[in-house]
Amino acid sequence: MVITNVHVYIVIFTSVVPYVTTANHNAIRRDVISHPNWKLLERNVDCGKTDNYRIVGGDNARLGQYPWIARLIYKRKIDNKMRNVSECGGTIISEKYILTAAHCGPRRMGIPLISVRLGEHRIYTNPDCDRRVCAPPVQDIQVEEHKCHENYDRFVRQNDICLLRMASPIRFNDFVSPICLPVYEIFQRIAYEGKTLEVAGWGIRDIFLKRGSSILQTIMVKISNHRQCVEMYKNKGMMISSNQICAGGIIGKDSCNGDSGGPLMAPISVESPPKYFIIGVVSFGPTYCADTDMPGVYTMVSDYVLWILNNIRE
Repeated sequence: MVITNVHVYIVIFTSVVPYVTTANHNAIRRDVISHPNWKLLERNVDCGKTDNYRIVGGDNARLGQYPWIARLIYKRKIDNKMRNVSECGGTIISEKYILTAAHCGPRRMGIPLISVRLGEHRIYTNPDCDRRVCAPPVQDIQVEEHKCHENYDRFVRQNDICLLRMASPIRFNDFVSPICLPVYEIFQRIAYEGKTLEVAGWGIRDIFLKRGSSILQTIMVKISNHRQCVEMYKNKGMMISSNQICAGGIIGKDSCNGDSGGPLMAPISVESPPKYFIIGVVSFGPTYCADTDMPGVYTMVSDYVLWILNNIRE
């Protein structure tokens, strides 16, 4: 299947699902590469690498399939005891920063965000092993500061994006590494509607028992028609903007509670073998996720690349 749009060619291979782009739009955006903080993200040339290209639907991820996935660890009082809980996800974008949703920030959550866990696969084992291959022990790194979008509104739910700065650098290895940011010109032109992207997290797996998964889950979600998504949420009294993208809407398959802040992603080739790029951040969806044909809503990361650059530091 070949889709032609503004001299950009996007080829979808059903066995691997990478988007392959060739044209004049594979250059890094000028406003990005000229930004003084671009040097802090330049190691993105090593981003988005995985040995596990698989098509799955609500299934266990493979060990190391998404080495950029993070679990956000909070303190919450449960049964009169303070306990560590994971209620959001995030994505590694550099050795000092995790990208997540603004509603996952500690002020919005109303509970302390104490650390970020990296290199996790199975929650109850450390280290994780699969077929005689073992990952290094997980990394638990404290959050030094957070910077959520200044125009985020929990009622309107726009600008749902946040940066977490780690107190110490992330140690990269085969199981912990950054995803690629959509910094190329092509990402301002791709028409995603109808294409299938990936979401991963440890959120609610059983929509009836409201039970999370102890193993990292991954699903494929199809990008919805934006106008139809706008109308569906308008009927619920909510506004969807051009800075958001809608996906899913298949009963039994969706991102859900606990997946918030995690990545909507796809393997894309920009003059190189396919690498994973973060396309969206899990933001919100219908009250009963995966129990309706309403799609979930994701923050469109390509629209916030300059915001990210403006808010990171050495």
